[in-house]
Amino acid sequence: MKTTTLRNLWAAVVVLGLGTGCGNTVQVKGRVTDGEGTQSQGLVSGAIPLGGSGTVSAATQVRASTVGQDGKLTMVAEGKLEAQGQYTLDVPAGEERLVLQAVDASGQVVASALLEATSEGSDAVAPPMDGESSLEAEIYAQMMADRAQAETVDMVDVRARINANMAAAARQGASTNDAFQARVKALADAVRSAQKAELEMYAKAGVQTSQEALFTQEVAAAAALNVALDAGTGVEQAYEKFHADLRAAAERVGAKAQEQAQGERAASASFRATVKARLSSEDAKPLADAALRASAGLEARTSEATLKAVLEAAGAADAAKQQAATASTSLRSQVRASTTAAAAAQAFANFGASVATGADVKTTVLGQYLGVSVANQLAVSAAVQATVTAAATLDASLDAAASTTVTSGGADVTLLATKTAEAYHAYSTAVRAQASVLSAFGARATPAVEVLLVAEGSFQMGQ
Repeated sequence: MKTTTLRNLWAAVVVLGLGTGCGNTVQVKGRVTDGEGTQSQGLVSGAIPLGGSGTVSAATQVRASTVGQDGKLTMVAEGKLEAQGQYTLDVPAGEERLVLQAVDASGQVVASALLEATSEGSDAVAPPMDGESSLEAEIYAQMMADRAQAETVDMVDVRARINANMAAAARQGASTNDAFQARVKALADAVRSAQKAELEMYAKAGVQTSQEALFTQEVAAAAALNVALDAGTGVEQAYEKFHADLRAAAERVGAKAQEQAQGERAASASFRATVKARLSSEDAKPLADAALRASAGLEARTSEATLKAVLEAAGAADAAKQQAATASTSLRSQVRASTTAAAAAQAFANFGASVATGADVKTTVLGQYLGVSVANQLAVSAAVQATVTAAATLDASLDAAASTTVTSGGADVTLLATKTAEAYHAYSTAVRAQASVLSAFGARATPAVEVLLVAEGSFQMGQ
């Protein structure tokens, strides 16, 4: 019978040579903690294996496993937990996509984490095991169990989309392991739909890549994050670098800043649509809200980076770039401080008004960049209004896509991703058509519509 809990998926078969020193191995060092997690948005006891208070005292051993078809785990290394939750495992070199598990004396999993790769001749540092890392591992195993035969899963992307707030909310109100696993299943569907939508959007922008290619480019980013988190210092700076490294990885597979922004918007829209439908019950609302805010945090980072890149490439004046930086910083701060998805959505509305859609276009970032005056503002206002209209059409298309592909009981993640990417592609095409309306501004017209794309279309389904 197919099961998806990491504990229940435990395979009793130990690979040949385990613990005998045969073959090339590398040391994986890490620690088990009692914490909720480290990634902010922009956090059960009993049978639910999700870390938290008491984990270190309960854990006795740590296991490393590969994840095969149907999410089945095959152990490749194990070792005893040392003082203060430290551990060292001798793991075969050249492994990828490992699940690490801390177990108690009875063999019950109490916490887990993901490790992207072990390289020949190089020791590896694992991320601290806590509530957040445990939820990531549960979701990854579920995604592996649910995937189609040829489908791949980007483990690093899983870690980017899950945060500590979600880990805490996942436990809240989940009185049984079955209730918890239903939430894991919903989040796994949401992340799968996000990953698929991103690839679909990339393809529509002419970027041909795959989850495997993205994962390969992102492994170094995850490894650097692991080292920083294990050190326990500069967590916020570590995540800033991690997300910057992920953007650089996307660049290496051909996705420039604008394509990344479009990809993340489509991904986040699919993610949010799935979360809202699958986690619609009253007891799951805290988790749904935390997931929506986590999605807002990712979009806020991408919007900031894209707006900066567009203006830099366009040779915008310092005043316009500074105004954009202020708007972006405000967006990030408001999203991070938000305690509800509605508050995060309002942060994006404020951002959009500051960048382009405010009542007085002359005072916006777009107005500053174009040098809008009373004499030429009509064309800019017309382009802005056309963008707002296109955004309303986008909203309707996204709602229709969600209603036909996702229910409280399941999701057609492939169809949702396709419909979402189609909706965003139509929206982007409509907005970029406004370059002709802005033709009087010459070479600034094309960057101007990219600014419009950043300003509108963000967090459309967050309300």
